Amino acid sequence: MTGSTVAVFHNPWPAQGLSRPSRREFGAQYRYAVWYKANPRSADYMRALLLRRFPDAEWIETADPNWTGKLSRADTVLLLYPDSIGLGFTPVERAVLAHKRDFANVAVLNGRGRDFRLNAAARLGLRLRRVLEWTMLPEMAVLPVFIVATPLLWAFDAMRGRT
Repeated sequence: MTGSTVAVFHNPWPAQGLSRPSRREFGAQYRYAVWYKANPRSADYMRALLLRRFPDAEWIETADPNWTGKLSRADTVLLLYPDSIGLGFTPVERAVLAHKRDFANVAVLNGRGRDFRLNAAARLGLRLRRVLEWTMLPEMAVLPVFIVATPLLWAFDAMRGRT
């Protein structure tokens, strides 16, 4: 990346993480499960990763009320996803695309240390992955298989004397 780079950090999760909720709080348990699977990195971790990979980048946070104004002077906007796919980053992406220079590049550095350019194809792929992550559709699709297979496997092991 050449020219001036602005790195945008946004963390939609609480800074200290989430504590495990009680069993009665289904919505909180679901949010905790999504957060736990996302495994977001801390702001300190992301700052260290940024300094290691892009030492000349300027760090800004979306908590700063004037963060979008700082985008107009950057040749490259680097979004810092604390997790792998940027859960909760859709509004930030929209704001960046609306306030950046017309010729400015938009790229991503995620918590796993991977960087990629944020183009239309990448945004579409991220949107699909985020839906799958929030809804847990793959896990829900496999759950009936486990429900049916577990007693069958248990019975098969019992017949063979392995229980």
